[in-house]
Amino acid sequence: MQTELIAVTRSERGKQAAKKLRRSGLIPAVLYGHRFEPLHLALQEKTFLAALRRERGLHGLVKLKVEGAEDGEHTVLVKEVQRDPLKDHVLHVDLQKVHADEEIQATVSLRFTGEAVGVKAGGILNHYLYEVRVQCLPKYLPEHIDVDVSHLNLKESMRVADLPKLEGIKYLNKPEEIVAAVTPKRVREAARVAQILFEAPPEEEAAAGEAAEAGGPEEETSAPREEGGEPSGEGE
Repeated sequence: MQTELIAVTRSERGKQAAKKLRRSGLIPAVLYGHRFEPLHLALQEKTFLAALRRERGLHGLVKLKVEGAEDGEHTVLVKEVQRDPLKDHVLHVDLQKVHADEEIQATVSLRFTGEAVGVKAGGILNHYLYEVRVQCLPKYLPEHIDVDVSHLNLKESMRVADLPKLEGIKYLNKPEEIVAAVTPKRVREAARVAQILFEAPPEEEAAAGEAAEAGGPEEETSAPREEGGEPSGEGE
């Protein structure tokens, strides 16, 4: 089922206008695209955040309804979601209008299936990619890509070049990029032990660093003394 977002057009712009929108439960947004005049919008915050959580990032095609507009329905991609770095609130959303006859670039989630042979033998399945970038016509864009890892044995890996060949889909990640791998459990345990044994505690590292900067421990020095010299004239 395609995700649906609801928006209204907006005429006011600027920081103050954006703050006013957010206080009223709306998110400033812009819709742009090839052969399309940019449209400044306000999205319903509650609907957008619910879709964002449900779809884990809104990577697929989205149906956008613009209330009160003459051309009120669009198929779009959510290209960027700007957030407040401190409060994590959504500040602005960029939407790209999609044309059926034009290729798009999008992010697609990977869904891993099966139990790796190497895991049954006592290994650990490590995931290195959870999503990939693809290029395709809108009609070929999948909601997710199923990746079967059941054939992976100990010390074996799967790369982007090994992902399923899907009609109309071109992977944009580097072919040699690792998607998943099965490693022996003892390798990870050995790495943890080595980290514990050979990593100096922070206070020891700090002390060592200070000594190195000072050029090593200071040698004791004393003022030279003359032996057998004439007594001074003091006290005469």
